[in-house]
Amino acid sequence: MTTSVHPLIKETPQLAQDLQDLCDDDPKYARQVEEYQQLAARLAAVQAGTIALDAEGIELLEQQCNAQQAILLRKLTHPAGGCCGGCGG
Repeated sequence: MTTSVHPLIKETPQLAQDLQDLCDDDPKYARQVEEYQQLAARLAAVQAGTIALDAEGIELLEQQCNAQQAILLRKLTHPAGGCCGGCGG
């Protein structure tokens, strides 16, 4: 896995080493990251027009991609599953 260009950290490249470390330490997380990468690649292909998908399929794919990204980023930024304290809850 090349983390420097991975879609999960495209907007937060400073997390590249953390992503690599977490994938090395947690095979389940690494599998989820690969699944996300496949979803993101498929979504990019649909958006580029190289794969045809109806509106409902595009919406579902976007939802899956966003949900998976949120789960993976949460674990990446809060590895212990703890709260960041930002919401006050």
